[in-house]
Amino acid sequence: MDAQRESKPGDTSEAQFVSFEIGDSKFLIPIERVVEFRIWSEPTAVPRTPEYVRGIVNIRGEIVPIYDVAARLGRGATEATARHVVVIVRSEDSRSIGLLVDSVTDIVNAKGGNMASMPKIDGGNATPFMAGVVFIDDRILGVTDVDRLVQETFPGIEHAMPAGSLEGPRG
Repeated sequence: MDAQRESKPGDTSEAQFVSFEIGDSKFLIPIERVVEFRIWSEPTAVPRTPEYVRGIVNIRGEIVPIYDVAARLGRGATEATARHVVVIVRSEDSRSIGLLVDSVTDIVNAKGGNMASMPKIDGGNATPFMAGVVFIDDRILGVTDVDRLVQETFPGIEHAMPAGSLEGPRG
């Protein structure tokens, strides 16, 4: 089944995306969700978390979880080096989240007529981590749904907490 275009041909609305790569695949994040880009540095490991949670870092007093996007997409853990990038994004509920990617490649402008929702396959989404697709030249690029990407990782625990809020009882 083909993806259905969300807007009519001739739609002049425009959206901007940051493109990033995981292996040979390119994905997009809506630019309004991106806060900053950081060079890779090893985070502090958190016990009993899934393979795709690399750990946590302190960014200006905020504790931010770092997610390995390749591992989350089922492509195996990234062997991170200084060439890798952590994209800091904001979730819909204003949590800071770090996404470990191979590289950030470009800013992509897309007209409304070149965007579509994900196709339905057997009553479900083609992938739970994609919000839609953008047609650029002869390519179809997936738009990452940041909130679904990090859902259900730490049930009952906020993703970003002020530094010091993880301290246990003293004594």
